[in-house]
Amino acid sequence: MADFYTYRNEFARRRRKRRLVLILLIILALLCAAAGWFWYQKEDGNGSAPEVSAEPTAAVTATPEATATPQPTPVTGKSPERIVQAVDTAAWNTSTAVAQTIDTEYLNTDHRMIGVPMLGTVTNRYFDTVTFVGDSIASGLGIYTTGYPNAHYATYTGAGVNSFVNNTTMKNAVTKTEETPMETIVASQPDYVYILVGTNNLVTQGNEESFLAYYERLIDMLREQLNPGVIYYIQAIPGVQETVVQSKPGLDNARIATVNDLLANLALRKGCYFVNIREVLTNPADGSQIDDYQTSDGVHFTPSGYRAWAEYLATHTVWNRRSLYSGQNPYYIYGA
Repeated sequence: MADFYTYRNEFARRRRKRRLVLILLIILALLCAAAGWFWYQKEDGNGSAPEVSAEPTAAVTATPEATATPQPTPVTGKSPERIVQAVDTAAWNTSTAVAQTIDTEYLNTDHRMIGVPMLGTVTNRYFDTVTFVGDSIASGLGIYTTGYPNAHYATYTGAGVNSFVNNTTMKNAVTKTEETPMETIVASQPDYVYILVGTNNLVTQGNEESFLAYYERLIDMLREQLNPGVIYYIQAIPGVQETVVQSKPGLDNARIATVNDLLANLALRKGCYFVNIREVLTNPADGSQIDDYQTSDGVHFTPSGYRAWAEYLATHTVWNRRSLYSGQNPYYIYGA
C-alpha cells in the first residue's frame, strides 16, 4: 500500500496540472476578448463614415418651414412602470429551519482507507503519557519488552467492551491488580488513549449492533471523565489464525474485517483516529494472522509480533506539537 508521501506527491502533481490548465484557459479568454474588441472597432469605423457626393450641392435659399414647438408630456399622476418587480424584503429577510437534504451519515466505510497514514516516528517517550485500554491482546504491549512497558495499561483478560461500560471489577493483565477500569484510566491522566477491545465480544455471532452501541458509550464515558485535550485512537481488531474459526465461528476473519469497517465509521462519527494495525499483523489476502507472530491459541501474538505492532504505532500518529520525533519533525518537513 502506498504511503502518505506518495499520496501527497500525487496530489501536488495534480494540483500543478490543474493550475497550468487554468492559466491556459485565462490566456485563451484574453485572446478572444482582444480579437472581439479589434473586430468591433473595425466594424464601427466602416459603418460611421459619411458618404461624399461627387457633384456639388446647390445652395438652399428657401426659408425653412417653421416647426411646431414640442409640448410637454401631460402628467397623469402615475409613477413610471418598474422594469423589475418590487421585492418584498419581509418575505425573504427571515431565518427559518431548513429540512436536511444531504445524508451526512458515513456509509460503507473501508477501514483500510480511514487508517492514520505513516508520518514521523515518535520516540518511546511519547508513550509515557499513553494509556492502552482493552483486552488481553493489547496487554502484550505492556508485558513484553518489545512493546511499550513505559505506557499505562487498563487491559484485562477476557474483557469485552461491555466490561468497561459497566465498570466491572477485573484483574489487570499487566499489573495483576484487581481494579475497576474507569478509575484506573482516570488515575493515569493520559494525553492519548489507545483502545483495542472486541475479540471477546465477537466470539458471539450476530451481536454487531450491541457491540457498536457499547463501544460508542465507552468513548462518551471516557470523554466525560478525562481532560478535553485527550486524543483518542481506535485500533483495528487484528485477525486470527485460520483454524480458530473452527472452534469459534464468530471469529471469522471476513467478519472481523467487516466489524473493523464499522469501527472506522464510528471513529469518523466520534472524532477519533483509526489505526489499522492489521496492516502489519495480518496477511493482506485473507486478513489472517501472520504465521511468524502466532501463539498456541492463534489469537495472541509472540514478542516479535508485538515488536512489529509497537513500531507501527510509533510511525502512525497524528502530528502534535507535544510529540518528540526521531529525526526530522514532520511539521518542518512540510514547511508549515
